[in-house]
Amino acid sequence: MYPIIWRISETMAIKSYGIAIAVAFVLGIFLAARHARKVGLKYNDFIDMGFWVVIAAIVGARVFYILFNLPSYLKDPVAIVKVWHGGLIFYGGLFVAVLTAVAFMKRRGIPAWLGGDLVAPSVALGYAITRAGCFLNGCCFGTTTTLPWGVVFPPECGAGQYIAKLTFTALFSGQPVGEIHLHPVQLYAAAANLVIFAILLLMWRRRRFDGQIFWGYLMIYPIYRFAIEFLRGDNQPLILNLTVAQIMSIVLFGCALAVWLNLRARGVYHGPERPGVTGGKK
Repeated sequence: MYPIIWRISETMAIKSYGIAIAVAFVLGIFLAARHARKVGLKYNDFIDMGFWVVIAAIVGARVFYILFNLPSYLKDPVAIVKVWHGGLIFYGGLFVAVLTAVAFMKRRGIPAWLGGDLVAPSVALGYAITRAGCFLNGCCFGTTTTLPWGVVFPPECGAGQYIAKLTFTALFSGQPVGEIHLHPVQLYAAAANLVIFAILLLMWRRRRFDGQIFWGYLMIYPIYRFAIEFLRGDNQPLILNLTVAQIMSIVLFGCALAVWLNLRARGVYHGPERPGVTGGKK
């Protein structure tokens, strides 16, 4: 793995995870702004919104992660600011980012669900890029596997420490221990979200009402996340053998489906004229 791209000094280094996050947000912001221009919205509004959404997403994702891992951070409070070590919960970042984006769009007079439709593909693309950064960083790792593409992570990263723990447990119980490989679940996630990104772009071309893409994404993402959690080694079950992310996925899917059906029935549409589409046009 390559958690450090370039070491500047003993105390300063450019981390692959940080680069992945930066690239994800920059590409996502400019993609959303480019699409905004096509429907008659201001390009600069989405550039400005992107700045605030980036901050909100990182803070929200970090706060949620800290809350769900509070005992370890109470022992080492300094670790709270070490975002480059990993430790972000996507649902937390999404929740705070959406609230921030809605407030911004209301202030600028942008139809909220139209803005959501413009941003949703960027979120999927950014998520895919970030998960590639997780692979390089050795965080958000998978369970053990004997498949030929299983990965051995170095001991200094989270995945490597997980392997060391499994090895120690096996040795302590007297079991034979070979080289332990993990599912490259980060790459599975990156590939899955690139597919979701492509689906959302296709949906955009056939969009019939405001919110169709945004809430469609919030139905597709939970399905992927619920499934991939079974291969995650860093998330422990909470209740009914389900992780926190799986429980949140079930709730989000139900809410998203209800809102999607409601918006479809209302049929409010802002965008290019299309056959068979009724509703307002900005």
